[in-house]
Order: sequence, then C-alpha cells, then structure tokens
Amino acid sequence: MSSMNDLTTAYTLYQQETHIRTALDLIRQLHLAGKAEDAIALALKWSDRAKEPIARAQLAYYMSCLGMLAPAEAILQEVLPQVESDDDTYYQVRLELAIVKYCLGKFHEAQQLQRPLHSSRWSEVWSRLASDNRDNNWFLPYKDKVLYDQPVAGKTILIIGEGGVGDLLHFFRYVKNLQQEGAARIYCQAPTAMRSLIANSGLPIAIVDDSFAGMDNCDIITGVFALFTRYQKNPYFPPAAEPYLGLAADYVLPAGIPEKLAGRGHSRRRIGLVWRSETRVRHEPFRSIDLQALVPLLASADADFFSLQVGTLSDSEKQLLEQYQVVDLAPHLSSFEDSAHVLEQLDLLLTIDSAPAHLAGARGRPAWLMLAQSCDYRWYDCQRFTPWYSSMRLYRQAELGDWASVVAAMSADLSQ
Repeated sequence: MSSMNDLTTAYTLYQQETHIRTALDLIRQLHLAGKAEDAIALALKWSDRAKEPIARAQLAYYMSCLGMLAPAEAILQEVLPQVESDDDTYYQVRLELAIVKYCLGKFHEAQQLQRPLHSSRWSEVWSRLASDNRDNNWFLPYKDKVLYDQPVAGKTILIIGEGGVGDLLHFFRYVKNLQQEGAARIYCQAPTAMRSLIANSGLPIAIVDDSFAGMDNCDIITGVFALFTRYQKNPYFPPAAEPYLGLAADYVLPAGIPEKLAGRGHSRRRIGLVWRSETRVRHEPFRSIDLQALVPLLASADADFFSLQVGTLSDSEKQLLEQYQVVDLAPHLSSFEDSAHVLEQLDLLLTIDSAPAHLAGARGRPAWLMLAQSCDYRWYDCQRFTPWYSSMRLYRQAELGDWASVVAAMSADLSQ
C-alpha cells in the first residue's frame, strides 16, 4: 500500500511541477510498482530533455534497471568525462557504464572500466559510498591492503563480506586461483547460514566473523567482485565445468525432509521451486515471479514439485501450493548446507536469479534459471547457455515483466 501511495504522490507532484527531478522520482516509483511500460515511456520522453550531467546519469541508471541498455550506454558514455572532477559521481557513473556493457555482451570494454575501480584509490571511494553518512573511517587504516595487481604468494588473505550469498557462491570459484598463486591462508567473512556449507565444501577457507579483527590480522583484503575482475579474463574462462563446492559425506538431512521426499516415491521427476527473492536489489520487483504465473507449468508438468522458497508465504501462495500438491520443504531448511543436500535429491531446480540458483550451479545440479529481461549483468546477453555453470539453462523474458513466454517455454521443454 505504501508503494502505491508513494507512486500517487510522485505522479501528483510531477503534474504540478514538471521537470527532470519530479520525472526521475516518478520513473523510480513506477519501477518499484512494477509498471515497466509506463516507466520506460517516461524515461524515453526525458532522454533528450534532461541536460544536467548528474540528472542524465540518474536517468541512465533507471534506464539500465528497466533494460533500456543502448540509450543508457550512450548517455553514460557522454556523461562520464563530464563528471571526472567529482570522485564519488565518477565512480558511480563508470561502474554503471561497465554494468551496461556487460549486459550488452561487451565483456572486455566492461572489464577495462570495472577493474581499476578495485584499486586502493577507488576502493576508498567505494567504502565512502557504502558507509552510513559517507563515514569510511573504518576502512582507511586498511586501504593499502586492498588486492589489486600485487602478488599473493605467501600472503594471508581476507575475503570481506560483499554483496549477497549468491555472490559468494558464484565467485568462490576463484579461491582456487588464489591458492594456485600461492596464498598462504584464506579467510572469509560469511553469514551464519553459509558457514557449515563452507566448512564442509573442501575449499581452503577459514570462516571469520564480520568484525575488523580479520582485517588487522591479514596481509591483503579483497571482495569477491575484485576477484572476478582479477581472474575472469574473458566471458568463458576460467570455466567451472565441474562442481567446485563439496559436501560432507556423513551429513544427515533435517527431520521431516526425508519423509516428505519419500512420500512421493521415485516414479516421477522431482523438481524444486524458488520464485521470489527476500532481498531488495536493483532489479526488483521484476526479478521475482508471482507464483500464480507458474500455474500453467504446475498444472501440466508430469512431475512432483517441492518448494524451497524461504520466508513467510502469503495466503494465496499457500493455497496454490496445496492446490497443486507442491510439498513445502522450506520450513525444514536452516542453512545452505541443508539446501545443498536437498538439491542432491532433486532432478531439477526451477528458480529465479537468487542464491539457490548459484548453489545448484556450484554443485553441478540441473537448474533452469528464470531471468527478467533486465537482470544482473553477470548473465551477459546469453539466451539459453551460460558459461558460468554447465548444468544450468537460462529462460529470459523477451519483455520486462512478462513471464508468460518463459513459463510456456519451460512447460514445453518439461513435456519433452
């Protein structure tokens, strides 16, 4: 209700005072309300009318979030040299331009823009932008430890908490690169729900908490996105053809899950479902899919479905799960290690772009990924194949907000 109130307020103000600032706020509120067509139309209307560089950069950002990549790229390239004197603005514009270029399939141009932003100088800017009230005093004592071009042989390295769980799972593939370079010891800040998975993964990583003590006691600090720009030399190398996360052999599934899995027998395929995200990122609300949109697939597929959707379910979601006999496993899951072992029992995972997708990929489990037309830049411009995971298939929207064609394509493929 509050989002609709915000949209109404933004629309009213735009009608009363029509200028770029009210237009930008209205585009933002339309985006948050899931009204892609209206947001895109308004962004196009102002693409030639916005003149001031920062306003144009903000407009380009919203265009990028709405999948309007070509006009966003043109505006950002125009604005970038105009904001060089302001480090904070320059950092944000340059990073956004890199993101747009990744999405357009221009990997090497994007890397040239993004990689220098992980140097000590620009990491200081990042820490300021990421800090409350732009107070980055917590980071300044460690800025000379930032990993960029220096060798890591014999060094103790801390991978700091950056991004979400999916980002950690995605980029843990680079731990082996640090090891191959001769890193003496690798530590990682990780949320509690991931720690048992990492501890039993076979990766040479020691878990630390989120305090600054780890920064004091290491030679080098880095985030996973810096590892991406250091080691990913092109879109296809290094690949992860084999699973890079191991599982404990003596693990026992939580009580309730074996019974629920066994109750359906083994005569039909077992398919897991994840349809929405619990986190708020730039691509919401378009990243998630309404469970109702999956009904044609649930009704037609010759399979047993199991929900891995964490968080509180709405009454309508509960009703749909019951109606289509989808077994809800999520209440029994307390860690990503639990989820990983459940995936071993399933034939396929149907999921949006979220941590379970990367968990399945890192384990080499079959997964079909439902992608919004405007999605995370790391999926590049790939349509079905992704170089990140050999066991994954992509299903991408043709039009932002329209999941019908995605569901139809998956339903057709499941029927084969």
